[in-house]
Amino acid sequence: MSPDDEPLPDAQALYETAACGLLLTAADGTIRRANATFCGWIGRDADELVGRRRLQDLLTIGGRIFHETRWAPLLTMQGAVSEIKLDILHRDGRTVPLLMNALRREQRGQAWVEVAVMAAVDRDKYERELLVSRRQAEQLLDESRQQQQALSLAQARLRLALESAGLCVWGVDPHNGERHFDDKVAMLLGHPAPAPVPPQAFVAAIAPADRDAEAQAFALSLSSATPVQRWDFRLDGVDGRQRTISASGRAVRDEHGSLVQYVGVLQDITGMARERTQAEARARFAEQTIGIVSHDLRNPLSVIQMSGVLLGRGELNANQRQVLARIGLSTERAKRLIADLLDFTAARLGGGLKVVKRPIDLHAVVADAVEELQLMFPGHPLQHRSEGSGQAAADGDRLVQLVGNLVANAVAYGTPGQPIVVASQTAPGGFTLAVHNQGAPIPQDLLPLLFEPMTRGDGAVNAGRSVGLGLFIVREIVRAHGGEVSVSSSAASGTVVTARFAPPRPGDGPAG
Repeated sequence: MSPDDEPLPDAQALYETAACGLLLTAADGTIRRANATFCGWIGRDADELVGRRRLQDLLTIGGRIFHETRWAPLLTMQGAVSEIKLDILHRDGRTVPLLMNALRREQRGQAWVEVAVMAAVDRDKYERELLVSRRQAEQLLDESRQQQQALSLAQARLRLALESAGLCVWGVDPHNGERHFDDKVAMLLGHPAPAPVPPQAFVAAIAPADRDAEAQAFALSLSSATPVQRWDFRLDGVDGRQRTISASGRAVRDEHGSLVQYVGVLQDITGMARERTQAEARARFAEQTIGIVSHDLRNPLSVIQMSGVLLGRGELNANQRQVLARIGLSTERAKRLIADLLDFTAARLGGGLKVVKRPIDLHAVVADAVEELQLMFPGHPLQHRSEGSGQAAADGDRLVQLVGNLVANAVAYGTPGQPIVVASQTAPGGFTLAVHNQGAPIPQDLLPLLFEPMTRGDGAVNAGRSVGLGLFIVREIVRAHGGEVSVSSSAASGTVVTARFAPPRPGDGPAG
């Protein structure tokens, strides 16, 4: 007998074993027929249902309310309902999500309802996961907004400090040595409002008697090893007024002595009869204002963190401990954000970070840092590998900060669940710190910009940690120690960020 000649299942067999549940109910919901598929889904026999139970009796309380308020009225008015998801109670008490279509028919004065039922277990699970993901996304968005507000506040206070001190910003292009000015400098030249200031126009406005001395002072500020140079000169404004200007500037150099950045400020001191001591007091005021900004932002976070610690000592349920843990993580994230912003300001406007080199056990410092970071990132296994004696001369606190930034970057961009390896190595030629993670390689066009501020790669698992200053701070810490940092990245070997530190020089101490 060929397959085509084999008898097919009869209509009754097809009804009983259909790929969906099939029901026939009276107008009041009393079950008249139920196929084996439906009975199997809810763990009951047809004899328990037919003539003994109504469809609404099998639903959860919420489902019964929906049946009475929506299902039954819609069937009466429209004659059909479709794609209604309801939970039915299984014999063992658990709920089974089902998707239902119903059609009401009448014949010879008798009404009945045909119901087709599809299992919706996977769909229900997906919808629940989607809801959880949406809530998490909303929470992350809220945290991001709070961090942006904190950043905006810090920037506003910094602008306020500059404006309060009456300072205008200027700088030098390290490639061609040409000066460039903030638009507000135009008002020092007698213009009524801020406007672009060409360098030639600024030099032409310097009083002829001061021009040579100003040029020499400017040249000295570019070549001098002194961190900050200050000098005074007069400007002949387009409004006919002559103003006395106090200028100051700072040159930032790389390890080869080449000019990397130059930042300066100009201040109009005409008619104020202020002596140099008053000008220095004003500069100190600006520095104190920046210190107050950091202090004001850190103190409330410290109170929140300490309050969380005290609350954690009491008896809390699981949900309360979870909320408390989130508060702790958010507080730590905000504190790191503030620290990064302050370091960024010091590095960009203050000539680099400050470090104090002392003899340390490098391996012990790194091991302690890795242990603490493992608590912060429990879902990412961290490994520490050491080589050499461990003896080094460095700022231990800054190295802990460096390792923390590199590990946080590896967590954000590495493959979840894959080990992150922190390696410390000492040798007569200095010491090395490296962090390795697996994951998608860094695009080649991004590598030259990786250690610049506000630079981020694509695909970060959690980019809310900071404003993109972590690797910039790493570079500045390494530079402050007289070292260099590099990165290699490929699909085969993963990403490795390596910081190499030169051996200590005689008399090494505080460095800037």
